[in-house]
Amino acid sequence: MKNLFIKSLLLAPMLINADVMPAINSKGGGMVLPEGKLKMEIKNINFKRNSMFDGSSEVQNRENLDATANITVVGLHYGLSKSTTVGVIIPYKNIEATATLGTNAVAIDNKGLGDIILGARHVLIPMDENGFQLGIDGGVKLPTGTTNGGFKIAPPIANGAYTPMPTQMGTGEFEYIIGLGVTKMVDETLEIDAHAMYTYRPKAHNEYDFADEIAVDISGVKSITKQINIGLEYNFKYNTKTDMGDDTNAQLRAMLPFKAFSGSAGYITPQIEFLPFGKPKIHFGFGVSFLAHYDLKEYQPLEKEKFIFRICYLF
Repeated sequence: MKNLFIKSLLLAPMLINADVMPAINSKGGGMVLPEGKLKMEIKNINFKRNSMFDGSSEVQNRENLDATANITVVGLHYGLSKSTTVGVIIPYKNIEATATLGTNAVAIDNKGLGDIILGARHVLIPMDENGFQLGIDGGVKLPTGTTNGGFKIAPPIANGAYTPMPTQMGTGEFEYIIGLGVTKMVDETLEIDAHAMYTYRPKAHNEYDFADEIAVDISGVKSITKQINIGLEYNFKYNTKTDMGDDTNAQLRAMLPFKAFSGSAGYITPQIEFLPFGKPKIHFGFGVSFLAHYDLKEYQPLEKEKFIFRICYLF
């Protein structure tokens, strides 16, 4: 249940001189903050996983998995110069899940600080010269989250064992991120953003339960009044499949439904943004991501909807 949401805050600045805010998952395309400005973004993501999928089909939930994730992410971003923004992203996670293995009940209740991300964005092509802005991102995810959470109710085979890696707060490994984003202001009331990001996980190539990831976000946001934006975005991700090796007992992994995401999935996210004072000083956003398509590499859970709320403040 991790790495589905944390990087949605990765350096998502705003266009300060307009009434249009970047979409809620868009990462701000290629935009940066003005020099000397500090932005705080608090985002809450909530979703359930009580449906199982394999390939491009929804299949029977054999283990009666019922999982809920509630994640609060705080992002702080600072305009280091007119062309560079730096930031830190701090997640707090609460993951609860129940399942049944034969006649044995299984329950997980893990919560705590997740892996912190440090990142930066630099403008390669500025808006004022070309009618669009292109930026490049770089970041590193620090292994600050714990990886030793135990079962609330453990099956006999898992007595004394840690829960599978997807249900832990951290990954136990440094990860490296590179991205490319572009922003086009069609006019003063319409912003188009696109962003692609690659996450490299060195441990994924031998014994790690999260493979390398490619994520793409495309969005459009329209200001319909000085206080109201509406938007629509498409969010896509692809994760390669890897062998968990020593991270989780192989027999336990085969039995439990708590699998890490592998394969591809796309979501459509309609949303609304409220600027109470008609300026980007403070704004609130709400969106719902709906599963649009998927092609998964093994039997695994996937959320059909994600509910996202954010509040942003510009210092």
